[in-house]
Amino acid sequence: MPSGFVFHRKGIRMWAFLFVSIVCFTLVAIRMKRRIPAHELYTTVVFALFADLIVDLYASFVFRAWGLFYVNEVEFASLLVIFGLYLPAAAMIVNWYPFRSTRRRKLGYWLAWTVFSTAYEWAAKEFGIVWHGNWNLFYSFLLYPFIYYMLIAQLRGYRWMKRKLDGEGGGSGAPAA
Repeated sequence: MPSGFVFHRKGIRMWAFLFVSIVCFTLVAIRMKRRIPAHELYTTVVFALFADLIVDLYASFVFRAWGLFYVNEVEFASLLVIFGLYLPAAAMIVNWYPFRSTRRRKLGYWLAWTVFSTAYEWAAKEFGIVWHGNWNLFYSFLLYPFIYYMLIAQLRGYRWMKRKLDGEGGGSGAPAA
């Protein structure tokens, strides 16, 4: 059995916190009213998962900045966090983004998610899900708005590309022959 599932190493509180979080995040993401089409949500979430994989790989093993569960180990349990928390959170962030609002409202939206994410990271660190080496919560607080901007920029890029392909290919998404 993977070491991440050994209950006595970090305690039942960590696993309870993680599973309650996964259930809550997943239920909210499933039940949220869709503001963007499924294909846009899908491409943005896949981008978020890919970006997370690259960043976490370097942060954990090259820079020793942060990681999940245990230092210097790749664990199956990390997939619970990636697919159970990151995936629904990315879906919520892009789905609820106020595209047609004022800059002030957009900044408020990013700030709200930044505060929530930093507070959640603090709790996850306290429960032993996240560890910090050459990192601290202030760095996370500064980095979260950039991450959220990347998600929205990726969605805008996808929309631009889809419009361009639809215009050239007669709506099929394929280039004209």
